[in-house]
Amino acid sequence: MSNNAQVDAIEHLLIAVLNSSMSTGVPKSYLLETAQASLLGSDGPGGPEQKSAAVEYLKYIESRLR
Repeated sequence: MSNNAQVDAIEHLLIAVLNSSMSTGVPKSYLLETAQASLLGSDGPGGPEQKSAAVEYLKYIESRLR
């Protein structure tokens, strides 16, 4: 399985989870803010460029939510 297929699968799973988050009572905004904080923190990827790219991708995912 290619890395691209893995990323696609995880992206679709994440979108499904976020779209159903209201049924669990957890706001999407909270989940997205928590993810962004994690990306920008010490658990995030590499240096500033990787962190910025990851946050931009998170924004793209957010744009795909209902």
